[in-house]
Amino acid sequence: MDAANKKSKVSMMLVKSNTQTKSTVTVAGKSMSRMLKSRKQSYGFSGVPGIQAPGGWTSQIGIEFKRPPLLFLNTYQLDSSFPFNPPAVEKIIDSILDVSFAEHKYNCQDSPATSLRIADDVMRETKSLGFNRYRIFSVVTIGQRRAQCYNNAVSFIWDHERDSYVNTQRENNSAFVQVTVFGVYLD
Repeated sequence: MDAANKKSKVSMMLVKSNTQTKSTVTVAGKSMSRMLKSRKQSYGFSGVPGIQAPGGWTSQIGIEFKRPPLLFLNTYQLDSSFPFNPPAVEKIIDSILDVSFAEHKYNCQDSPATSLRIADDVMRETKSLGFNRYRIFSVVTIGQRRAQCYNNAVSFIWDHERDSYVNTQRENNSAFVQVTVFGVYLD
């Protein structure tokens, strides 16, 4: 075989256009630009495995998550059938703090994760009580104990007849924790 007639797997060819000259690489009959994977812009949770948009990809910009429409009929109910119970929530908070905060030593790297874990546990256990028509908020603050004063203020629209909250504070040698759980009634 003649070396000039023999085709190699990689061949270069010049493509002339009206305005400029471009070179492309062809490998085994396929364009190299199609073989190279280019990174797409991602918006939302596209990098998280297992999360996909319902119905597949709907646009080039990002994933559009569409929830099914919720249909509610009028109940004409003004009060909850199972209202927020602060003593039950306080027992939950105390049991979680006994386990999670008893031997805690303040560390600026570990304390934020401990705070999130406590808030998640409190939220999960409080929601498992099944308060009807209540939105549950859990706020956990962990700080280093250094002979300072700590004040916390929360402000939002409040219905004093139906809404309630539980506030618990604990201290040990190196840190303090404040756990506040709000039960806000939804109409």
